[in-house]
Amino acid sequence: MGLPRHRLRRVGNIESVCRVGEGLRVSGWTSVEVLRFSWPDGSRDVRPDRPRRDLRPARGMGFEVTLPPRAKPIRVAALMPSGHVRHVRLQHPADPWTARTRRRVLRAFVPDMVRALPAFAAYAFRRGDAQKQAVKAALGLLNGPVAPPLDARWFGASDASAALPPAAVTRFTIVMPVHNGFDLLREALDRVRRHTGGDWRIVIVDDASTDPRVGPFLRDWTRAQEGRAELATLERNGGFIAAANHGLALAEGRGGPVILLNSDAFVPDGWAERLLAPLSDSTVASVTPFSNTAEIFSAPLAGQSVAMTSELADRLDEVARGLCVPGTLPSAPTGVGFCMAMSRDWLDRVPRLDPAFGRGYGEEVDWCQRVRAMGGRHVGMPGLFVLHAGGESFGAEKSARVTAANAMISGRYARYDAEVQDYLRHDPLRTARLTLAIAWAGFGAVGPLPVYLAHSLGGGADMALEREIARDLKGPGAALVLRVGGVSRFVLELRLPCGRIDGATGSFDMVRSMLAAVPRLRIVYSCGVGDASASELPALLLGLRRDVLSDRLEARLHDYFPVSPSYCLLGSDARYSGPVSGDSPDQVHRYQRREGGAVSLRQWQRDWGAFLSACDEITAYSNSSAEVLRDVYPALSHRIAVRPPLPVALPPRIAPQKTSRALGVLGNLNAQKGAGVIAALARHLDAAGDPRPIVVIGNVDAACPLPARVRIHGGYRQDEIADLARRHGISVWIVPAVWPETYSFSTREALATGLPVIAFDLGAQGEAVRQAANGHALPYDPDADLAQRLRAALPVAEPAAPRGLRPRSSAMAGGVT
Repeated sequence: MGLPRHRLRRVGNIESVCRVGEGLRVSGWTSVEVLRFSWPDGSRDVRPDRPRRDLRPARGMGFEVTLPPRAKPIRVAALMPSGHVRHVRLQHPADPWTARTRRRVLRAFVPDMVRALPAFAAYAFRRGDAQKQAVKAALGLLNGPVAPPLDARWFGASDASAALPPAAVTRFTIVMPVHNGFDLLREALDRVRRHTGGDWRIVIVDDASTDPRVGPFLRDWTRAQEGRAELATLERNGGFIAAANHGLALAEGRGGPVILLNSDAFVPDGWAERLLAPLSDSTVASVTPFSNTAEIFSAPLAGQSVAMTSELADRLDEVARGLCVPGTLPSAPTGVGFCMAMSRDWLDRVPRLDPAFGRGYGEEVDWCQRVRAMGGRHVGMPGLFVLHAGGESFGAEKSARVTAANAMISGRYARYDAEVQDYLRHDPLRTARLTLAIAWAGFGAVGPLPVYLAHSLGGGADMALEREIARDLKGPGAALVLRVGGVSRFVLELRLPCGRIDGATGSFDMVRSMLAAVPRLRIVYSCGVGDASASELPALLLGLRRDVLSDRLEARLHDYFPVSPSYCLLGSDARYSGPVSGDSPDQVHRYQRREGGAVSLRQWQRDWGAFLSACDEITAYSNSSAEVLRDVYPALSHRIAVRPPLPVALPPRIAPQKTSRALGVLGNLNAQKGAGVIAALARHLDAAGDPRPIVVIGNVDAACPLPARVRIHGGYRQDEIADLARRHGISVWIVPAVWPETYSFSTREALATGLPVIAFDLGAQGEAVRQAANGHALPYDPDADLAQRLRAALPVAEPAAPRGLRPRSSAMAGGVT
């Protein structure tokens, strides 16, 4: 829901209103200083204080507030920049939809459905996991944004003639304003001397440095350059803009482009010819290299600064130099003045920086906007990485100067902030940025860089993976997820303590190229279910390992995909009938290739056996799953270690219900999770006149219809489980899964509440309930009426009717444990 507008621009959005425990959580973003949420008997003020990657600080900050559950109707008051207070009404989740709300939802839904028609058609033709993911992506139902495509041209995958040609200019001038910063200045100038080629000249402008070491050093250094350097000393400190303009004036008569270079920028070998190369395009007005601190041209993450040694920066420049830079680089909304090549043609049209920006910051953005208005373009150059120590000239003044400059830029160029956000959202240089980010993570990792091959279906395997990644961020400092089974064949997700960056590709060769610079890898198979060409996965995993001594292979048994394409070991009758051997006649254990032909179970197990045999470590999460793997691969028994996943916070115990009011199912439901058993149980309860509803705390696969007595709560968080059980009056939990789970998070969460938990004595869920005082394990027989067995084990029904149940909803679910 949009907040009011100021000068035709919204001052924020309310993005989420949802029940959480006993409260109502409201979150979003705003640019105003304070929002007031009020209702008839109370109010609450919130000040936005949460930085967001998708917003510049000048555009707004995020907020989150929890209101009382009975706060309604809610009005939101915003104190506008004009001093006026504007109000909007907030829709409460419990309110019936108004006609206006329905129209707004319909207006948003119809275009989504039109865009999703091709995905629906593909799903109707081939009902695979990849097609289901494509439908979810088209409707915006995936967890998080869809990864944008990566560009193979950066690795020379297309015509080499399309690559950026060498620099056409040989004569250029470097302008370096200087104010103190002696320790960095020496290194910066030494690198200019050692690493610059061509017909170059440097103009150094000493902006009245107060450090007594700077003046003598600059005079000595200038004399030693034998005519290449000119030193201008200003008597009064005028700030960066005055010094830069003085240097630009001195460079005018020589002709050729100018490189504006900070005195804390450390250039690598061969830097100038790479930075100047894009100027061969007459429309390009400025070129900025990638750096650790360069706003939209920062790596590993755009818009974020990271500390970096000069040695690490030089290693990253070697990676950048190996990229095949396309001949036409995409336009950016601005350049960044720490190291910015400026075309002579465009400098002749706009020869100076605007002194209205005072001592510095924002001046290069203003110059770039003036040039853009005339048709000039600004580009980033990922084929060059320059270390920027950042802000040395202003020190503690930087924050105040940036704030003031941002305000001036927003006042002059109303669309600039939105253009920056749009550039960051689409990130046309993402392929190069992600490659440099992966290399940075690998160079800085404590030990080998973890690389997880994982699916895109969510569920318990993904929960366990997230906990491993959280541990990695504290240890190696980074983790890379190679995700399969989504809209694209591969999605690379680099996770860092400061954020994440991702990208999608269909090329495994491109994946290998992006990993090539990393010294050591720890390659971990997590789960490959849903991959469009899953029979290739064992070979691909082996192909990721470059060297036996440097790279490590590991496997996690989150499901039985390494045993059978039927990863839950269910047969064609959707029931588990015991271990699966290589000569099983059941066709469900044969893998049908997308391009035609089938892979027999014996061949499947041979290929996966080759990968598992190469693994340094194989982890099973329960004794039962380890036994299944040992039955199929007895030669690997000594390598299989049983250890539980990393621990999670379990829900608190809750007081048992005095009456058996509702039966609970915790977690998402699909065929293998027992949706069919729950449907049959509902019919048995109807036939017996048992009034108790079945409440699913989770989502249900759309392919598994359930009777109306089954109420679907929808998604939940772990810290909500106890509150949801109380709200719905749940007196007993049912675990209806009909496959031998490798580990069952939901079973352990249900047991932690202290309520009775009924499950079949099968797999990890059977292990868990057998070991718990409140667990009840039922014999499993694939030929028996399992729903009837569950009904017979239930506590006696009480006449009390359930209250407060939420209306039934539908969702596409079905995560893999």
